[in-house]
Amino acid sequence: MYKTTKLQMTAFVLLLAADQLSKWWIEQQYPFFSMTVIDGFFNIVKAHNFGVAFSMFADWNEAWRTNALLGVTSLIAVAVAVWWWKEQQRQNVESWLLMLILVGAAGNILDRFTLGYVVDFIDWYVVWDGQAYHWPAFNVADMCISIAVTLLLLRSFLHKG
Repeated sequence: MYKTTKLQMTAFVLLLAADQLSKWWIEQQYPFFSMTVIDGFFNIVKAHNFGVAFSMFADWNEAWRTNALLGVTSLIAVAVAVWWWKEQQRQNVESWLLMLILVGAAGNILDRFTLGYVVDFIDWYVVWDGQAYHWPAFNVADMCISIAVTLLLLRSFLHKG
């Protein structure tokens, strides 16, 4: 086993633990929990996402939605795991980014499997002309996926030229 693979597996476990512990902590808070961290920019809130990104599909029948989303996200995770396995043998940056996607997938799949929804708690927003504009609440798993996908896309575009 490559040294990089061991490092990635360690990072995977640590990031997944950070994701699950942060979600566990927010779940212990009162319903409708909200805490201002940086006024006008960042709050910690307790939110349950029954759908996927931006709560898409949240209004579907619960049993069907949960099973469908678990199935689709699990298939995507398996495809990314295969891609990661091929890339980690090359020991390149893409394998690190794919590992981040796997952390995010695992964290959100665990939530959906155990709770039936994904726990979100990070609320970024800006206040412009007296109006607050919020990004949908997200979590550590979502951050891992978003950062990795963004960097993979940037690398793809930069290496095309």
